[in-house]
Amino acid sequence: MAEQPLVSVLFPCFDAERFVGAALGSLLDQTYDKLEILAIDDASGDGTGRILEQLAARDDRVRVLRNERNLGLIGTLNRGVAEARGELIARMDADDIAASERIERQVGTLLRHPELDVVGTGISIVGSGRGRALGPRPVRCLSPGGARFTALFATPAVHATILARAPVMRAHPYGTSPDSLHAEDYEMFARMLEDGAGFGNVDEPLMTVRANPQSVSLQHEQTQVANFVACAALHLERTLGIRPDPGAHRVLVNRMDGTVTGRELRDGLDLLDRIERVFVAREPGAAEEIRRSADLQRVDILVQAALKAPPAMRLRAGWLALRHGRRLLSPGPRGYLASKLRPLNGRIRH
Repeated sequence: MAEQPLVSVLFPCFDAERFVGAALGSLLDQTYDKLEILAIDDASGDGTGRILEQLAARDDRVRVLRNERNLGLIGTLNRGVAEARGELIARMDADDIAASERIERQVGTLLRHPELDVVGTGISIVGSGRGRALGPRPVRCLSPGGARFTALFATPAVHATILARAPVMRAHPYGTSPDSLHAEDYEMFARMLEDGAGFGNVDEPLMTVRANPQSVSLQHEQTQVANFVACAALHLERTLGIRPDPGAHRVLVNRMDGTVTGRELRDGLDLLDRIERVFVAREPGAAEEIRRSADLQRVDILVQAALKAPPAMRLRAGWLALRHGRRLLSPGPRGYLASKLRPLNGRIRH
C-alpha cells in the first residue's frame, strides 16, 4: 500500500476489565500499523481504566479518553467520532477480538473501491463463558446493491466490524433521540444509505464477537425491537414508497412474537418476494447476491415462526417452506438452515 491513511479505531469501554486487554491487544497486533486507538472509558467502576493506561504506556498509538460521567454507548461513540484524527474510522468492542489482518483487508477494500464508504467483515461468535465457538455467521451482502436490498430488513454490516470514511461518519452522527435507542447502528446506516453511501463487506470472519447474555441489547430487547421495526418501516417507505401492514412488516424484518397470524406470515414472505423482484430489476449486477440475501432471510423468518409461533402456525410455516423448497435447499440456505437448527448449549437458539 503506497500511502497508508491514518485509521482511528473507536474503542468504547465500560466495566470491561475481564476482556479489554485481549481485545486491545488484538488491535495492537494488526498488520496495518498506522492506527490511533481511541480507548474511551465510559466512567467504568472496575479496573478498566488502569488496564488502558498500562497499554497506552507501552504503545503511543493508544489514546485513553475518560468520560467524567457515564454517557452510554451513543454518547461515547459520538465523542470518539469528534476526537478522531484519522481519514478512516473503525469500530471495535471491548470484549471482541480482531484477526491480525482485519484493518489491512478493510483499508485495502476501501482504497480499491471508491464507490464504498463503509466496509464491514464477517464474524465468528463465541460464548461469553469459556469462549466456546458458536461458529461463523454468513455475510449477507458484499456490494452496494446487495447492501441497499439487505438494509430493508436487516443491518447491512455488523456494527462492531465497520471501517468507514471519516466524512461520512461525521455527516451521520449516532442518533440521540429515543427513537434510535438500542438500534443506533441500523438507524445511522439507514440515514447513510438514504444519502447515497455505499456499503460493502469482506466475506471472511475477521472479527470474533462474544455472545454476552448481559449485553445492553438483550437487557432492553423490547425497546430495541420496537425502534428497529419503526426505523425499518420508515426506511422501506423512503426507499420504495411501500407502507405495508404492520404485521406483515414485522415478519419481513423477522421481529415476530407469539401473536403472528398465518396471514401475516404469508403476507410478510410475499412482501419479501416483491421487494426481491424490484431490486433484482433495479440492481442487475447484484442479482445473485440479492437472491442469496433474500433466501437467508426466508430461512430466518421460517425458523423464527417454527420456534415462537403457536402449533397451528408451525404447520403454516412448514407449508410455506415447501413453497420455497427449491430455493431453500440450494447449498447456501441449506447450510444456513442447518446452523440455525443445530443445538447450542442444550437447546436451539435463534
